[in-house]
Amino acid sequence: MINKLMILLSFATFAVCQVYGSASLQDLLPDLKDSETAPEENVSTLPLISETALEATIDPETYIVGPGDEFAMNLISSDGVFTYSLLISPTGDVLIPAIGTVSVDHLKLKQAIELIRQSCLKKYANASVYLTLIAIRQFKVLVIGTLESPGFVTVTPLTRVSDIFDNLGDNIDRELLSSRNIKLLRDNDVYPVDLMKYKMFGDTMQNPQVQMGDIIEIGMKTEEVGIFGGVLLPGTYEFVKNESLESLIKLAGGFTPNADPGKIEITRFVNDTDKVILNISTADAFAGTILAPEDHIVVRLKRDYKRQDLVTVEGEVKFPGRYSIDVGKTTIREIINRAGGFSSRADQSKITVNNEYISALIDPEIERIQLIPYEDLSDAEKSYLKARSRVKKGKISSASEDFTRILMEFPLQREDVVSIPALQEYVEVLGAVLHPGRFPLVPGYTYNDYVSQAGGVTSTATRKKYIIKNSTGQRIPLRQDVRIDNGDVIFIAEKLEYNKWERFKDIMAIGGQMAAIIIVIQTAILR
Repeated sequence: MINKLMILLSFATFAVCQVYGSASLQDLLPDLKDSETAPEENVSTLPLISETALEATIDPETYIVGPGDEFAMNLISSDGVFTYSLLISPTGDVLIPAIGTVSVDHLKLKQAIELIRQSCLKKYANASVYLTLIAIRQFKVLVIGTLESPGFVTVTPLTRVSDIFDNLGDNIDRELLSSRNIKLLRDNDVYPVDLMKYKMFGDTMQNPQVQMGDIIEIGMKTEEVGIFGGVLLPGTYEFVKNESLESLIKLAGGFTPNADPGKIEITRFVNDTDKVILNISTADAFAGTILAPEDHIVVRLKRDYKRQDLVTVEGEVKFPGRYSIDVGKTTIREIINRAGGFSSRADQSKITVNNEYISALIDPEIERIQLIPYEDLSDAEKSYLKARSRVKKGKISSASEDFTRILMEFPLQREDVVSIPALQEYVEVLGAVLHPGRFPLVPGYTYNDYVSQAGGVTSTATRKKYIIKNSTGQRIPLRQDVRIDNGDVIFIAEKLEYNKWERFKDIMAIGGQMAAIIIVIQTAILR
């Protein structure tokens, strides 16, 4: 019985071989994975691709395969579906069971897949062969130069020079390293690498992917050029041989809107100490000028390009805000009118104009006076200190209708702040009165009227009576003809309380000193 079964199996095998023109795949590929399962159950999950981060889908037209790359292959025939891995060996070969080795080293991915497929079809003409790359190899490249730890680093075919540069270690100052003059040595050729251009423009030609056998040379910065003025990113840049002025300006972000491309100045050394100045004024010269080490480039600015001179109007106007002016010509009245005029709550008798830029300027007279001890100051110097304390530098204000009318015709300066206060009509009475405090402003009221409202003077009042003007802070001795305006302060000085016994002792001490002085004088006369 057994002999008959063996004869039947042999005949079946011979029949299949006759149909397909070769031995069965089951017999010829005994090592294929899952070869004993049914075709519908034979599709296995492919291994995940390498953990290498991809910047884009791998292009089969450009990716070059080598030792360590791994393929997944599906071979479909009447015998079933067979899935297995093909690993490129250190010699660059792929070993395919029952077929042999196929050399794919240094082939592009598309070429390697087609070569493997054709090798399978030569043996099994009626099979369907599918291949894909499932794992990316690792290899080493040599990094040399003035580095803390030069030597071999592990990379993948997707690694770019910038990846190596950015991972040189934490103990190295990358500001000192050259990022624009890196050299990639490959097959006796030298490829320049400019990482600044790559990062600025995304030019991958300036940051190639590495290949097995590459040598990367990273040196120190040795020469620079400086560009300032009308470019978006002014500063110093690493010098690159044969770089044009046009290229550097693009690297510096291009011209600012207020730059004048027709007025570019280059200061260049002709030897260790002597310099010349090159003026670039034409488009041809701009594009064709090749830079030299230590060039100092200035792109001149159009200072008045779309210049806006602004002032601020705040307080009691209908439309407060920032307004453009013609410096030295636009008046306060004009700017208030442009702001919609006074609001219903505005105090039209008061106005303040301040300028923080002017107030920040040094007052040389104050600087000089402050160096002198107070006891050595002259009366004029003390008076200047007093006057400056009342009026802030860069500020002018009015609290009277007459002066406000004059002030309204004043021309404005850049960054002036025009303030219109709210109407608060009051007069303060302070000092030796029965009821000191704030009282309503009554047109035509005199000093006596306000003092009467305050309950009259007290028994401690002195003869020293002042009006402190709200507009200037000046203290004016009381006169009946002095006009009392909104916000003014009426001040009546009081007699100061003192200890009678202490005052008596002070008088006696002064008396004793005077007696001693008289005796000394008399003695001197008698002699």
